[in-house]
Amino acid sequence: MRDHAHLHMGRSLPSGDNMTVEIVVTTDRFRTDPASREFVDHVRNRQDDLGLSAAVLYYDFPAYVDYEADIKRPDILLFSPLHGFFAIRFVSDSLLRKSGETLTLLDAGLNDFSSNLYARLLRSRDLRSGRTKAVVDVFPIIFAEQNEIEGEDDLESKIVHSFDEFDRFLAETRKDLLTENIVSEIRSVVEGAKALSRPQKRVIEDPKTQPLAVAMAKLEAEIANFDQKQRHIALIDVGGPARIRGLAGSGKTVILAMKVAHLHLNNPQALILITFFTKSLRATIKNLITKFYRHYSETDPDWKVIHIRHGWGGRNIPGVYSDACRRAGRVALTLNDAVRIAKRGESAFSAACGALNDSSSVSPYYDHVLIDEGQDFPPSFYQLCYRLAKGERDRKSIVWAYDELQDIMNVKIREPEELFGIDGDGQPRVMLDRSSVYAPPGATNDAILSKCYRNQRDVLVTAHAMGFGVYGSIVQMLESAEHWQDVGYDVSSGPLVTGKQVEVVRPDRNSPVQIPPIDGVNLVDSYAGASLDDETLWVAKQIKQFVAAGLQPEEIAVISLDDRHAKAYLSKVGEQLALERIASNNIIADPYNEPPFTIPNRVSLSTVYRAKGNEAAAVFAVGVDAVDTKTRDGRNKLFTAFSRSKAWLRVSGIGQLPVLTELSKAISLAPKIRFVMPNLAEIETIQRGLSKKQARAKAARDEYIRKLKAAGYSDEEIDDELAMGTDK
Repeated sequence: MRDHAHLHMGRSLPSGDNMTVEIVVTTDRFRTDPASREFVDHVRNRQDDLGLSAAVLYYDFPAYVDYEADIKRPDILLFSPLHGFFAIRFVSDSLLRKSGETLTLLDAGLNDFSSNLYARLLRSRDLRSGRTKAVVDVFPIIFAEQNEIEGEDDLESKIVHSFDEFDRFLAETRKDLLTENIVSEIRSVVEGAKALSRPQKRVIEDPKTQPLAVAMAKLEAEIANFDQKQRHIALIDVGGPARIRGLAGSGKTVILAMKVAHLHLNNPQALILITFFTKSLRATIKNLITKFYRHYSETDPDWKVIHIRHGWGGRNIPGVYSDACRRAGRVALTLNDAVRIAKRGESAFSAACGALNDSSSVSPYYDHVLIDEGQDFPPSFYQLCYRLAKGERDRKSIVWAYDELQDIMNVKIREPEELFGIDGDGQPRVMLDRSSVYAPPGATNDAILSKCYRNQRDVLVTAHAMGFGVYGSIVQMLESAEHWQDVGYDVSSGPLVTGKQVEVVRPDRNSPVQIPPIDGVNLVDSYAGASLDDETLWVAKQIKQFVAAGLQPEEIAVISLDDRHAKAYLSKVGEQLALERIASNNIIADPYNEPPFTIPNRVSLSTVYRAKGNEAAAVFAVGVDAVDTKTRDGRNKLFTAFSRSKAWLRVSGIGQLPVLTELSKAISLAPKIRFVMPNLAEIETIQRGLSKKQARAKAARDEYIRKLKAAGYSDEEIDDELAMGTDK
């Protein structure tokens, strides 16, 4: 593959603000693959001349598994809106000897992959230009190092021997630029977003009488193609530890499930752990992994090597802690045992994990460890996961995701140094700035997700306002304008100064999925009952109306905000629903097992704690009178419950309810939040916790957005600019 340009194999990749081609490196093999690195170098350097500025280059992706369980993938898949697809394999005598492949087999595999990709494109109605013709071509290319290879005339793939030859072929295949919608659809097919589509098409018998079903159908169609930034984070391999932060509904669980599926495809023998805090989340995670894996394979994942584990586990439930005890030959502590050894202010789970860590009996076991709901786990659990992960200190494949605004017990963001602890040499076990040197081009090991796909914008803004207490008693606050921007808001009132009026607004670009108003159905509504019977009767009648308007029972969740009387609340709601001939799924009825949050044709009944990590089209937050709105715990419960809603929110309680006055003000001002900036020294502050490198990148991005606004760009135009590569 040499040409007159005297290419230098393995030289470092260039960088610059004008680079817009997107590079998606999905495996660590890239570091030891000089041929691919050189090709990436060439594309990045000449993208403008070659018409590849809007292209995306995938490394070791996608992989398709055929009926014989053989994995087919190119070294590089290059997609260009001006040219189509190029599936590329690099060939030399040494590479063939090392892989054991023959040129004929390599050519056959590359063409099998190309045919598979083409067939997938044809499945999309939008990507067909005829019954058997797609809007783009897929060109299999063998990049041969030597000038001629024996038998190349008999191969189906295009053979090129130099970058000059490739560039000429690129020019020959150039066509009209594809539209933005077509490009988005193509990428959603390739990157797996289509796996999120609703498995069964929603049946709408009468759109006029089922307006909620119509609204949800449109909502699901938009959510299915979740944004390219999320997919990019899901696909890349950063070569070491990585952190993912985002609001509830920003796609963290989806990203982790997608990562698991691709790790399993890339190495079917690798042991993978994905762990979570909320027991009912297990079924959701398993379903997502299966969907993503089956998008690329004809079979289900091998659950012998993919372990979906609750953090603690139990006598009959596998868990990270209980499994580790078993492998170490130790008896797992019961809850009572752990309570007895816990220090003052320490949770039982933290004490149990700490005792296991102190025993020095934990050995590396997993090739990859992924932690969902990371905000809920104590440092001792992170340190247990660190010990369970194979690899050197900065190369351990550990990914943790958390929502700093959802933690019910503690809102302070903990840095990796605090979570994973200090090593024997006095250095932090995990330091994102230190391990970032292993990240490939276009990747970050500290990702922030600003867009929210779960919640309607005004519901999310209302949930934030109520969670902070800005219209009642402010008990916690983001510490800076930059942190407001991190979670998807624009600060429209200027600098945040104690005692001064502050206004923040959530732009459409960070809440891109919205349903139109529906006559007679408010997005948010509330009710103050005279008694428990009165309140639960109202809830049941409202649910009956939702079902009549087209929602399925399993799309509705009732969440008790009253911990003390949760059993009574949920039992009474279940009884009232039964009288309306609507079945229910009481999550807390069996505390010893791990019931799924969602069961077909049943309304979910849950506490706040069991609801975390889950969602429903309509959420009924009952027992709001029991919430202490002057505490962080109470405010976080409100936020968590409200942010479970994908569309509609209903809030109810008993008696005089000042909190409903706050709710009314919040929804009336949404998408804005207005408040007087409190003295941060006097309240709990949610720490921002950005790494130094991430902070610099964020500052540069925010400055770019400010310049675009000053130039008269709209929110939509700014979003387009960022999508073209400025925020990679």
